[in-house]
Amino acid sequence: MTHTHHEDTSSGRPPLAVWLCAPAPHQPPPPNAGAVPVPRRLAHRLVAEYTRPGATVADLTGTSLVAEQAAAAGRFYEVDPRTVSHGPAGEEEEVAWADLTALTLPATATEDQQTYERRLRAQVSFAATITHPGGIIAAITAVGHTPQGVVVDPAPGLVRAATCAGLVYLQHVVAITAPLCEAGLGTTLPVRGQGFDPDHDEEEVGAGLPASVADAAASITSPAHLNVSVFRRPKKAHTLAAGAEGEVQA
Repeated sequence: MTHTHHEDTSSGRPPLAVWLCAPAPHQPPPPNAGAVPVPRRLAHRLVAEYTRPGATVADLTGTSLVAEQAAAAGRFYEVDPRTVSHGPAGEEEEVAWADLTALTLPATATEDQQTYERRLRAQVSFAATITHPGGIIAAITAVGHTPQGVVVDPAPGLVRAATCAGLVYLQHVVAITAPLCEAGLGTTLPVRGQGFDPDHDEEEVGAGLPASVADAAASITSPAHLNVSVFRRPKKAHTLAAGAEGEVQA
């Protein structure tokens, strides 16, 4: 299985896809990988799915891997562009040149929540600014955890930020980043508490599991996948209400 597509038009949710993006055996880790590393197979799939020959790709992931795949596919690209033009009297003008803009967003905040959400909106707004009307913005996020073990999913805040930027939510992609085998995920990822001691017995590995079964499941599976929220910048500008059905539900 390389692609699972599920239409859920009755609930207004965007279509769901599952992509297998585990690294190939002996493949080196992504260069300059930060909090959200981007597998090469995911970068390749983004370029293949959302661009055509002659398109321009903006790589805001901090890894240059989407740009690398764009170059391999014969697309134009720019890595982490920060170009803004100015009109008369210093007024900022829109710079829309990318057909696909890929960015990564951290799962957990290093500052207070209000500052984090403000920064999130700024990142999404910048991505929208440099993307052509009708172009695609693909935002890659990972589920994280607070020091207390609480699951943090940045997707809802991302969708709110995209709505404020006037973007249309097209598709949600689950990118599986661990190898699959007949028994399921090919990599076991134990959940360890803050006081985990590698010299102790394996029975103590689960000491840090959250009390909630759902949170425990997320703790185990979240390192095995990334979420990709795919938005389109409308060809005609329009503003959406935060509760608009079919646009902002995650």
